[in-house]
Amino acid sequence: MGKPAVFWDRDDTLIADPGYLNHPDQVRLIPGAAEALRRTTAAGFENVVITNQSGVARGLIDEPTLKSIHERVHTLLAEAGARLDAIYYCPFLPGDEAVVPEYRQDSDLRKPKPGMLLKASLERKIELVASWMIGDSLRDTQAGRSAGCRTILLRNGKAAASEQPKDTSVDFTANTLSEAVDIVLKHTRKAEKTAASVEPATPADPAAILQEILTFLKMADRRAQSEDFALPRLAGAVIQIMAIGAMLWAIFGWLIEPGGIKTQMDQLLALQTGTTRLLFAVILQLMALTCFTASSRKR
Repeated sequence: MGKPAVFWDRDDTLIADPGYLNHPDQVRLIPGAAEALRRTTAAGFENVVITNQSGVARGLIDEPTLKSIHERVHTLLAEAGARLDAIYYCPFLPGDEAVVPEYRQDSDLRKPKPGMLLKASLERKIELVASWMIGDSLRDTQAGRSAGCRTILLRNGKAAASEQPKDTSVDFTANTLSEAVDIVLKHTRKAEKTAASVEPATPADPAAILQEILTFLKMADRRAQSEDFALPRLAGAVIQIMAIGAMLWAIFGWLIEPGGIKTQMDQLLALQTGTTRLLFAVILQLMALTCFTASSRKR
């Protein structure tokens, strides 16, 4: 099982947006941003920024400058006793507005597509169904919903004032970052209390394995809701289901078949058969992860 995260939009969510910010000196934290990050960190969440940065494709900023801006964000947060665990950005933009040819393309990384969240989950071992996406635009909540996260739309942004907050991708709305964190903690606390009342399962516990399988199925179902479901991701979902089937085949073989076996040799053969089935499930799982990784790479 992975760790939970709060995925944050950057502009008009954690830092002020002067319009295509292009210099580190322009960085200003939104009031309450540092406190919000401190609270989610204390609650056990990773804090990950997910941001579209089409200014790179538009020729308004280059990637080295963008990285220096993000270093400035890290510095200001550190001075306030807060931190971000990672920043993911998409520099791509389709169409004629992208004047830099190498960045003129559509990409699964660009919100409202969920590519950046999926990439972060693979690289940082994040459990998406236990995570949240917070931003001031429907593109943020749509990306979060497509990745399987719960979502919060901030009303403090320009987009939130004009867009319809009843969009199906929006789970909650909040007027401030403090309210958003209150929502995250309130709706996470019950799950934490339930988990604390259950003794940790050992790796060999069939109940724990079946719970992980159910989690995988839920993630696959949420990912299937994406409006633009890339072919590699579709292949990965199909192979993922096959891997789950193979794992169940192996588990139930171990649990059921030995009961009717009388000789030690037959028991050994049954164990070898179950192990072979499990290896087959592992191979399928690796193939599925390869497909998911390929679907979130820059094209």
